[in-house]
Amino acid sequence: MSHTRALIAAAAIALAGIVSSTAASESPGRIGVYARLYEEAADQARLREAMKQIKAAGIDFLLPAGKGSVVYWDSRVAPEELVRSRTYLDQVLKCAHAEGLKVYPVFCVATEGGEAGPNALLKRNPSWAFFYEGARRGYIDPGNAEARRYEVSLITELVTKYSVDGLSLDYCRCPNRVGYTDTGRAEFLKQHNVDLAKIVSAGSETLDTEGGKRAARSATASARAHPIWPEWQKWKTAQINTLAREIRAAVNKAKPGLPISSYVWGYHTYTNKSEVCQDWVTWINEGILDWINPSGYRYTDAAFLEAARLNREHVPKGFPFYITIGVKTSHGALKDAAEIRKQMTMARECGAEGLVFFTWEALRPFASELAGDIQSYGRTK
Repeated sequence: MSHTRALIAAAAIALAGIVSSTAASESPGRIGVYARLYEEAADQARLREAMKQIKAAGIDFLLPAGKGSVVYWDSRVAPEELVRSRTYLDQVLKCAHAEGLKVYPVFCVATEGGEAGPNALLKRNPSWAFFYEGARRGYIDPGNAEARRYEVSLITELVTKYSVDGLSLDYCRCPNRVGYTDTGRAEFLKQHNVDLAKIVSAGSETLDTEGGKRAARSATASARAHPIWPEWQKWKTAQINTLAREIRAAVNKAKPGLPISSYVWGYHTYTNKSEVCQDWVTWINEGILDWINPSGYRYTDAAFLEAARLNREHVPKGFPFYITIGVKTSHGALKDAAEIRKQMTMARECGAEGLVFFTWEALRPFASELAGDIQSYGRTK
């Protein structure tokens, strides 16, 4: 743990001497796209050509990799072994800005290894990790103040060191699993005399996910039926909200006015069939976010419309609402330009001011055919 503290302290000293650039316009544009561009970023000519293609397709802003379980910039905060590339983000920014594209790096807040298990950070700090299905997993405990400080320090470094146009959050939530954390376990033993570790036991139940009920996971029924479980969900939600507030405060201090957005699963997670504890309505109401892009990862018309309408209903009028169209995801795929165009039309009819495609790599085969539709989306005829 001392090593991680030293990294954060050293980064704070280094960041003090960095002069932040003026934040760009709060409006990202009408159409964005998640883009990996890992291979292109290693070749300037290929990267420039990719940016020209993205711009020609009618895209206004780019959401490249920032941080998943590894980071993609020249970080002095992250452990050395978790820095995947020290040049990727700088190259993407330069080439995107040269084509007039805005850049919102994606920062996966709570992910530190994910389902594969704890990464190097959590192996050094095991008490920071969620525990479920019999082992510590690769997601931070949002109730752990040190874990939160680490993630916030990474964000501070990112937005201070680079001329980003905004920040796109992802995984600002708990894992959709039935489990516990060290801080939560200690709190509930103290306040309720209940040991969360003992009530997490075998069983099965269907949970909702970002792709809806059809993409269900297995959960522990007996634990979720325990009288204390609603309080545990409220506690986790409060910790995630604290983390979101800390991110907003840090960004305001490091680069005042920089827009923050977030990908979220959608309003269906406010039901009792989810463990993500992602209270994004509060983030909007408290001014933590500047725009939002809930999941549209649905692969029937009825399911897409149901999710889009539900999300539109709960995003306040006047707040920028974008729908994320999953051209190809773990939940399914849109097979041709006609299917993509149809979801674009449904999104517009549901009141989405803009769209974000996932991903450029999946959209690229259809980009030329869809360029007219993308360029005209949201424009007054």
